[in-house]
Amino acid sequence: MKDPVAQETPGGNVVATPLKGLIFVLFWLIAIALWIIAPNIQWAELGAFLIDTGIVFASVGFAVTAVTWPRPLRNTLVFGVLAIAAFAVGDFLDITALSYTLRILVPFVALLAALYGAINKVKIFAAA
Repeated sequence: MKDPVAQETPGGNVVATPLKGLIFVLFWLIAIALWIIAPNIQWAELGAFLIDTGIVFASVGFAVTAVTWPRPLRNTLVFGVLAIAAFAVGDFLDITALSYTLRILVPFVALLAALYGAINKVKIFAAA
């Protein structure tokens, strides 16, 4: 009997675990550095943007640990760049609703990436 779960390899090879760990540590270091620097900035919009950028780096670093294939890794990094651009629009143009929505949405999506990565490893439909 065949396995009903399609075994796909989107993008080719598996992303190496040391690379995922390096990205995780590097992005969290950048996030912590931004969170330390931001309170010392006199321009309020720039300080808020640095804190929000730290949120994006921490979220992407967290989400990368659950990514297995190169294409989702690239998509995660691209969406991180798009989130930084959206935070720039929200912070510098003083669109409070956009900034607060992204502050909730970005970590939530990163949590979902880790959750879906864990669920993908569970073999519920495996043939006996």
